[in-house]
Amino acid sequence: MEWGNLPGEMIEEIFSWVPAKSLSRFQSTSKHWQALLKSESFAKKHSANNAPDEDPLSIMLIDYRVFLVRINLHDDPPSVKVAYQFNLKDPDHKSSQVAAIRKVFHCDGLLLCTTKDKRLVVWNPCSRETKWVKPRDRYKKHDYYALGSSCKQYKILRVDSQKILPIKNKYEIYDLTSDSWRVLGATTDWFLAKYRRGGISFKGNTYWVATWSHTDFLLSFDFSTEMFQSLSLPHPYSHSISALSVVGENKLCLLGTSRIYYSSRDLHVSETTCWVGNSLGSIMSWSELLTVKDHSEVNLNGLSFLADEQSKTLVYCNQSPKNNKIVHIVRGDTYVKVDPLDRSSTIRPSSSSSLLLNYVPSLVQIKQGKSACDL
Repeated sequence: MEWGNLPGEMIEEIFSWVPAKSLSRFQSTSKHWQALLKSESFAKKHSANNAPDEDPLSIMLIDYRVFLVRINLHDDPPSVKVAYQFNLKDPDHKSSQVAAIRKVFHCDGLLLCTTKDKRLVVWNPCSRETKWVKPRDRYKKHDYYALGSSCKQYKILRVDSQKILPIKNKYEIYDLTSDSWRVLGATTDWFLAKYRRGGISFKGNTYWVATWSHTDFLLSFDFSTEMFQSLSLPHPYSHSISALSVVGENKLCLLGTSRIYYSSRDLHVSETTCWVGNSLGSIMSWSELLTVKDHSEVNLNGLSFLADEQSKTLVYCNQSPKNNKIVHIVRGDTYVKVDPLDRSSTIRPSSSSSLLLNYVPSLVQIKQGKSACDL
């Protein structure tokens, strides 16, 4: 029996077991298949059948471009290879010019991107669906953003950080379903260091390491209640540089550095500890995952990282313009530097920042007409 003669229900069942990263090529086959793959009902079925078994992938931001990378820790030495380059078409240009992406925030397979020219877009690289978001008034240089969800309805948090003391963080919410902004208020009881403003998405909410009165703490934003909450860090906690990530898509992970010293104007570190956190209401309990020592070549400001719980391996990159496309892999006494780009590639690092994030391809819809809580 040919594909064209198969019942629609059977085609939907077959596609629901196909990995998301392989589905995009079927969208150009027919308008019927394109409509099926973009439907909300199919997205739910595909998520139930397939998403948990997807191969773990990562994304890197290099020279204003987003790359899909595959990290193989079983190789000797470990390898990091570019699997695909995602290109975000710029609607402000009639040609096929690609938008220059300055920052990326990942949530449920969706990327919230700020562009070099200060525009904001929600993008699903897998389905190629995009939504360019207009500001309530205007976007500012020191804005930072997060993408989260409440009952699978997606929202954008915008924080306008004022530099005048006392620091006042004005914040507002954009609801993708209603296509509108709402001003929520302002807070003065915390601030985020510039290199910590990326935040991390975890179970629909966003987390940062924030500071108040010279004390660091874990700050979260709940997209259901639209409120901030403070949580505890590992105790005692005296680490000077911190970053957050997610392990296995279901555990929050914190990286802290200690024994810091300066050499040739660069900031170095001789010990780094990684903890895994479990939320118990307003209390966060932490357990140590790994500690690595003496990888002192690298400036860790603006660090983004991944941790492998099984092999006790740390993978990270940073925003240093000199090596912002280099991936660093640390396991015990083993330290490896990897350039994921082919030597013949025309892409070369610039003054742009770099980023390394877990990525799970998804067919989640950017716009939803009805709350998942009502279904």
